[in-house]
Parts: sequence; C-alpha cells; structure tokens
Amino acid sequence: MSRFLLEPCNNTLSHVAKCLALREVLEARGHEVFLTVSAARASFLDRLGHNCYFVLPDIQEADGGPTPVFPWFRPKRVEACVRAEVDLLRRLKPDAVLGVFRFTGALSAKLAGIPYDALICGSMTPACTDVLGFAADEPGANEQAAALRLYRRACADRMRPAFTALGLDPVDDAWQLLLGRRTFLWDFPEFQPLPPTPGYYHVGPVHWSGWPQAQTGNDALDRLEGSIAYVAFGTGFVPPRLLRHLVEVLWRMGYSVALALGGQATTAELPASPTRLAVFEFLPVEQILPRTSLVVCHGGQGLVFDAMRQRIPVFVLPLQLEQAQNGVCLERMGCGRRLLRGEVFTGQLDFSETAFLNRPVKVLAEEMSAFLADQQMPACLAVASEQVSRYQGVHDLASRLEENP
Repeated sequence: MSRFLLEPCNNTLSHVAKCLALREVLEARGHEVFLTVSAARASFLDRLGHNCYFVLPDIQEADGGPTPVFPWFRPKRVEACVRAEVDLLRRLKPDAVLGVFRFTGALSAKLAGIPYDALICGSMTPACTDVLGFAADEPGANEQAAALRLYRRACADRMRPAFTALGLDPVDDAWQLLLGRRTFLWDFPEFQPLPPTPGYYHVGPVHWSGWPQAQTGNDALDRLEGSIAYVAFGTGFVPPRLLRHLVEVLWRMGYSVALALGGQATTAELPASPTRLAVFEFLPVEQILPRTSLVVCHGGQGLVFDAMRQRIPVFVLPLQLEQAQNGVCLERMGCGRRLLRGEVFTGQLDFSETAFLNRPVKVLAEEMSAFLADQQMPACLAVASEQVSRYQGVHDLASRLEENP
C-alpha cells in the first residue's frame, strides 16, 4: 500500500473533481489517499459528504478567480503557500504527491524531499508551440504570443524573492512550475499536438461522475420543446448579459436551452420561458448529453471531451486563453467552432463579454447554423469519438502513480 497526496489548484472545481475521481480509484486499490483544498472549496466537499480533506492556502485565493493573474504570484503569498504545503508533507509523509495545475506543488515537494508528479493539459506546458487561442497565421497571433511570453516571464520574475527566501533556484517561465518528474496530460495528441517531450505522458480525460444531481431533474428537461442545446460555463462566474445574449442566439436557431450554472446563483436577468429555458445549479453530463443536440461552453476540456465521445458538436465561447485554445483544437478536428476569434488576451477579464456582446444575434445564429449544416461534421465527430475513447483516463493515471519510479 502507498500513501498519496493530491493537491489541486482551486481556480475551478474541475481540478478538485479530477482528484476525487483519482482518490476513488486509488482507495479501491487499497492505497491511502489525502486530498487538499482551499477553504472556499471545502463547503462543496462537505455538501457531498466528502469530509476527509486538508485545507491549504492557494495562490489562487489572491482574487478567487479562475484565471492565473499577476496577483497570484506575489512573493509573500507564494512563500506562505509553499511553507504550508511543506508543513503538511512533513506531517503526512506521503510516498508521492500529484499536483493538478498547482503552481506551488513542485516547490514544496522538492523542499520536503518527496517525489512529485503533475497533471495538466498540454496547452499549459512549456512544450506547447501553439499560440493559445489562435489558428496558424490568424491575425493577432503575433501580438498574443508576445503578450503571453511577457506575462509568463513577468510572473516568474515576480516570484524571485520567494525563491530566494525558500532557498530554491528561480525559474524564467512560470509555466515550468506546472511540471513534475512525470507530467501527465489529461488531453490527447490528436486534440492538442505537442512535440515529443521526455517525461510527458498522455492518460486522456479524467472523468468524475459525482457531481450533484439536478434538483428539478428530468421534469424540467421534459418541459423543454424541440431540440435541446446544453449550455455550461464550468463553475466560475459568467456575466448574466453574456448568458442572455447566448440564449437569444440559440432561440433564434430554434433550440430550447438547458443551462447549468455550475453552482453559481440563479440570475433573475435570464428570460423566463419554462418550455424554452431550464436553469440548473448543476446538470451532470450523464443526465443531459443523451438528450442534447449541441453543446455551448467556455471550452473546459472535461465537457468538451464528454461531448466528443458522444459525437455532439461543441461551440466554444472562451473566458480565458486555454479555453480559446480548446476551441482552436475543436476546429482543427472539425468538431466545433469558436464563437470569438482573434481576441488578444492581455489581462482584462471582461474581454470575452464585451467582444461577444458586440456580435449580433443574427450573425451568430447564421454562423452556428452553417457549421451544423456541414456534411463533413458527422464523420469528424465519429473519428474524434474513437480517438478520445481509446484512453483509460483515471485508471491509467492510477496505474502510473502506483509505479512510482
């Protein structure tokens, strides 16, 4: 039996969910598994009866948001998080640590002398050569590439006092901190191609089926008329005006809408129409995907891969860079479309909202309808479904962790 510590970044519940899925598999195999979360995420676990966890600070708590921003990398915050992690590691003495998009995990594991592996998506690794969110030769790509290089270097430079205080060598790229001795990728190479890189291993999507069930359940779905579009933007805040604009687009296309708010409060700004719009706190994919004709989302890979597996086209309205990149990957495979293109992200968190609201409902509806009418799309979805279904995800990840070289 081995002892594992799982450390997610708490910027999205999907990272916590991956850890919960892995813990279930490892514990079923007889291992002892510890999980850390931030104070803000503890209530979600309590609600589900998962009361076995440790609360640790997270650099993400600088703003509580989903996107890595400059305040995350304040030296004192980084140092405090690393020291708290080291203290827990020395108390628990795990055989190995797995960090999920955790910027401080490799640092604390090194100080504690414990093997550290990482779980991440390919686009957020230094090996990725794509300009995130841009197709080849797309206008704005050079500007975005320069902005992202500057940002990654600036974040690394900002942390230098923390590295000095901790006795660690600095890095020149903040993305280096997301790697481990082995870096496991939850996507797959046909989706996000990477050059061959030692220490990188594709395990495929890590799926968790423990999301809260919709309280109104199938009754609300049964009241919807006609074809259903499933709309979900993860577990972060989404501007109500953006949601309303999107609902109007889908209505114009003739769809009813099942909207999952990801734990956010229901907004009164959405139009009321029980036969055309059903709003849920959570709506698990197992419940909705068999009933839906298309998915519109922020580009989170969990939902994207679930939809691909079931041959459902996906439209991506990205709220941050790697989500825009997932839209690019979908387009390359012929399985989806971006609803925003050529938007250079320079740090303003409302850039997607403003750009999307400036796109007329009629134009968006025509663009989406044209893609859905593409006769090549069903064949592309069939190929993608076969590709993503080849991977064992959490079971392969668990087996590789058990090897613990």
